[in-house]
Amino acid sequence: MNNKGMFKHRDINTFLVNHPHVEKQKKKPFEYLNLSYSKQFDYSPKQPYSTKANEIQYKSQQEPSFLRQNTLPNYEPTKCSSLKNGIIKAYAANTNQGLVREYNEDRVSIILNIIKPQSRENEPWPKCSYFGVYDGHGGSACADFLRDNLHQFVVKEPEFPWNPINAITKGFEAAEKCFLQIAQDSFNKGIPERSGSCAIVVLIIGDNCYVANVGDSRAILSSENGKKVIDLSKDHKPELEKERIIKGGGQVYQTHGVNGEGQPILGPIRVNPGRLSVSRTFGDIEAKLEKFGGNPKIVIAEPEIKQFKIINEHDFIVLGSDGIFDTMSSKDVINGIWRDVQYNQNSNDLHNMMSNAVESVIKESLLRKTTDNVTLLIIAFSITPLREQEVRVKTMSYIDKIVNFPLSSNTSNLRTRKYNDENNPFFMNAQKLKQKSKLMQINLEDNLHYRLIG
Repeated sequence: MNNKGMFKHRDINTFLVNHPHVEKQKKKPFEYLNLSYSKQFDYSPKQPYSTKANEIQYKSQQEPSFLRQNTLPNYEPTKCSSLKNGIIKAYAANTNQGLVREYNEDRVSIILNIIKPQSRENEPWPKCSYFGVYDGHGGSACADFLRDNLHQFVVKEPEFPWNPINAITKGFEAAEKCFLQIAQDSFNKGIPERSGSCAIVVLIIGDNCYVANVGDSRAILSSENGKKVIDLSKDHKPELEKERIIKGGGQVYQTHGVNGEGQPILGPIRVNPGRLSVSRTFGDIEAKLEKFGGNPKIVIAEPEIKQFKIINEHDFIVLGSDGIFDTMSSKDVINGIWRDVQYNQNSNDLHNMMSNAVESVIKESLLRKTTDNVTLLIIAFSITPLREQEVRVKTMSYIDKIVNFPLSSNTSNLRTRKYNDENNPFFMNAQKLKQKSKLMQINLEDNLHYRLIG
């Protein structure tokens, strides 16, 4: 495909007509809005829009005809920041059930400021921000649980924030145990709870960034105005962790089938027990507990963590569910964002630029006929032509002594198309910020106070 025309001259109308939808989901991704956060978030695009399913008018400066004419089920405008927050200059996020699925099990969590607990009021406390994308499957319960609780398990660790890697590792382990117990209790009451979820998390402490991954969602770093594309996570696929799976007593296999024309087709590579096409998840009780035929050594919730210091050359981080990367490579996504930024650079509004870029990437993944839910979140630090010359926020010296995890410099290839049954609405959490002085002291009562969008 010619990258130059990736976002132009595509006839999605025909594609949408050929994929009719049955509207079963009553709750919209952004149905509920806490208006007290109106200053923290802006609607984007900034124009009136209808909330009636399949009658939404889209906005795009790239393909206005496409967005004026086509519709998506349960579409809601992208949410973006309105103010910068320390090292984070802007962010934007959106999710959609896509063209094939009749439900959305992706979730998003954004917490701009993790406030110091009262019990630690005598300690110094750096600026901390948390972003998470959770790709659920088999139901939304596990993704809902992670959205609402995973960050709390991390923050409650005594080693947070001065040893973030240990805090993340132990917090993820505690969250996994808690949800498995919840699922088991549900089974004991006669209510099967089989859901699971992937998680890709970015924790920013001062100017140090920590990326934790469980599953096949992905984090990517754009650097030097998009000249460098760096994968910050490794997809946890059965074929890539085959040695560990077999050593633990599991199996890796590939499904087969026949299409409507009688031709044989290959399905995704899966792991057994669990029959999942991903090798690390939260939840999935039937894959992990022996009483259900599972094996705790096979599908695990142990995160892989990478750490780096944010510098002036770093543009932005992208978090996306696998529905994006099933049809687009990491480089495709970054290049698409930069094309959108350059097209809209005269707007001189980084927040709207990021919002438009999110919608462009989601649109392109749908044009390429992804079959999954799609979610994308961009965290922008400094982007030319709006790059700011500034002194980066410095962290306490002892944070810098933490062992660095090497960055992966490779750019992943396109994924194999999935035809599985994995993978409602989208919740975004945001910390309400109150500025009282140059030190930006924050009331304790606002600690972990979230904005509900879905």
